[in-house]
Amino acid sequence: MLANEKTMSKNKNDKIAHNLELARNLHKSGQLAQAIVAYKKVLRAAPTHPDALHYLGLALYQTGNINDAIHNIKRAIVLAPKYPDALSNLANIYKELGRLDEAQTLYSQVLILAPTHTNTLVNMAITLRETKHTQEALSFIKQALALEPEHAIALHNLGNIYADLDQFELALASYKRALELNPLNQNTSKSLAHTLNQMGRLDDAIRVLTELIARHPEDAVAKHLLAAYNPTNTPTRASDLYVKQTFDAFSASFDTSLARLQYQSPTVVSEKLITSLNSGADRVDILDIGCGTGLCGPLFKPVAQCLIGVDLSPKMLQKASQLDVYDELHESELCAYMQSTPRQFDYVVCTDTFVYFGELQGALNDAYRVLRPKGYLIFTVEQHRNELVSKDYHLQLNGRYSHSQRYLRAALLAANFTLCSIEETVPRIENGKAVDGLLLLAQKQ
Repeated sequence: MLANEKTMSKNKNDKIAHNLELARNLHKSGQLAQAIVAYKKVLRAAPTHPDALHYLGLALYQTGNINDAIHNIKRAIVLAPKYPDALSNLANIYKELGRLDEAQTLYSQVLILAPTHTNTLVNMAITLRETKHTQEALSFIKQALALEPEHAIALHNLGNIYADLDQFELALASYKRALELNPLNQNTSKSLAHTLNQMGRLDDAIRVLTELIARHPEDAVAKHLLAAYNPTNTPTRASDLYVKQTFDAFSASFDTSLARLQYQSPTVVSEKLITSLNSGADRVDILDIGCGTGLCGPLFKPVAQCLIGVDLSPKMLQKASQLDVYDELHESELCAYMQSTPRQFDYVVCTDTFVYFGELQGALNDAYRVLRPKGYLIFTVEQHRNELVSKDYHLQLNGRYSHSQRYLRAALLAANFTLCSIEETVPRIENGKAVDGLLLLAQKQ
């Protein structure tokens, strides 16, 4: 290469490095749209630049462009197979999406390249715990803590693993140490309260949550758990903020987590819908309230003339939109949507969403309003037995409400529905036990 060619090449590389640094600064400051434009500018000049591809992938993921994000990071890894940060971040994305086997494979590759990478050891432990490989998870988390004994996130996850193993005293010690190192971690405080409750130390659990709420009054999850632990003033339903915070956080791994719990509700609800179809009614208009990630959508689609989904969680709706089965998706509280929409439907379906309502009368009235004459309401709830709990509904320690059959019958009657059927069902297996559920079909009179 001639001297002037070397100079030109150096100038080009310097310009690429400068533009990449500018893009990184935009990214770090949270200006994601501008960072994406800047990364693409770098890639026009250097289409095979592994760092630009990797960072572009991260920015795309942060803006919800999941498929493009994975595509770009994979390209970076093809170009640089021994790129630990790209491998680790792709694994983190898979972990957040619930693709845990793929995440574990990538974490293993990272640990071959960097055996003492503490965060990767922690993340490997998290995925192993999620897939019920608890002892292996414990081994990895202990490796991480041997390297960094004061790693607060590792200590939090050590507490989670000990709690899974019913070693509650060790779990408490881990959570308390994690909070000493990072007193601001709200999730650790909630995990500590949950473990205290499991140990029968309800007063201590209430104290932990009360102190947490005093520091973080915006924490709707802590408030809801406190209401469950201290039932003197049971709210009539979970707050919108609680539902949004809970399911935004849970959205990535929602489908895979429910699959591991042998989740049956979408299947039984769709079967009930299909068997209730009037002869000659091949296609119907369906409103799926509390649609979540759209697990029911593909099951409803074959008989749907129009399928509309409603949910409070934008991250759940983002996943539902990727299925491409809903005609419309609306980010809204379900009663607010039913009160405001001018549409009418042949079916209103609510799969395991009324478990976040205690008082159901208002929601049933709203469902009645949006149904056509002789339209159907299909929904699932969790059941409590009257001999065990005398109330119409009960806020359980898991944060979900259960309802009595007597109350459900009375509420449907008050909303002018005819109860066609009420069946006991098992929506899922939780903590090794069958959840006591009910499936109801009611018709607008």
